[in-house]
Amino acid sequence: MAIDLKIDRRGLFHGAFAALIGGSLALSHRAVRAAPRWPGASLFTAARIDGIDGGALLCDEAVCSFPLPARAHAPVLMREAGAVILVGRRPGTFAAVLDLEAPEAPARIFHPIAGHRFVGHAAVNGEALFTTEMDELTGDGAAVLRNARSFAPRARFAAGIEPHDVLFARGGEVLVVAIGGIARAADVKGPAINAGRIESAILELDPRSGAVLKRHALPADMSSLSLRHMALASDGETVAFGMQDQDRSTVRPLMGLLRVGRGIDLLPLPADDEGALRSYIGSVAIDASGRYVAATSPVGERPQAGKAAFGRGGGNVAVHGDVVQLSAGANKGLAAAGHWRAPAAFDNHLLRS
Repeated sequence: MAIDLKIDRRGLFHGAFAALIGGSLALSHRAVRAAPRWPGASLFTAARIDGIDGGALLCDEAVCSFPLPARAHAPVLMREAGAVILVGRRPGTFAAVLDLEAPEAPARIFHPIAGHRFVGHAAVNGEALFTTEMDELTGDGAAVLRNARSFAPRARFAAGIEPHDVLFARGGEVLVVAIGGIARAADVKGPAINAGRIESAILELDPRSGAVLKRHALPADMSSLSLRHMALASDGETVAFGMQDQDRSTVRPLMGLLRVGRGIDLLPLPADDEGALRSYIGSVAIDASGRYVAATSPVGERPQAGKAAFGRGGGNVAVHGDVVQLSAGANKGLAAAGHWRAPAAFDNHLLRS
């Protein structure tokens, strides 16, 4: 789903991409060419190409791929270290760190703490790296503090049942964790054993001590909603979040806004078709101005747009099944400004370097 967005076209797709609107991207299976940086690289994602799990990046006129131990999920930029982390998708057993200064080198791999699995997300602030992890038998979750250079765990902070996305807010003073709240073991797929009683919430934690600063729970009539993905606005304290509804018998809101330290507000569904998103938001993004927020539904296959109540701005957002650049505006909604096709199955998270 979406809500008002801006990414400058020249910064998002530059050089040869400008000539590829409506066209196709070549696919490169070679190891990324040895160079100081990936030439023209601008977007990173996890992907499955020819049945091989790995990562993909848009570089020059091609999608360049590299293998990973298994399926990955959300990429995280470590700007100070000049690296990207790709975290294993739930129930992940690895996270891979790709050095942007040595793209030909094998990825550095680190693993969850003993008896745990990754759930696909991480957050970085200076020397602090947090990964969300869950007990592989019970589903009990934690935000695990790690050294951002060695990746060694330093502390484990309890974070409820099935934590998912995580980010730093207020310049690193607050750690925000989306709690999915679905009770089942990490390796178990299928219906939740606590459907209708999901312990879903957004936690604000002190990243130094793990103390809970604030817990934001949904209203009682929203208890079937599971908190999944988040995005931080440029003000550093407004967070957009998306949800998944485990009970599709009633149409419920699937997006909301958190004001750190204050509370949450749920956002309306698409006015023309409230069921179009099919009870699931797969990714969320906010533009640099803070005026527009966008979200996608991999199930409903329908991005949505509207105006948010924070900040000023307007412009474009990138989402992908293929790779699509969307223009969003208060009066025109969403419109495709560019569309690139590649023979790859992309994950639902995309990182712009």
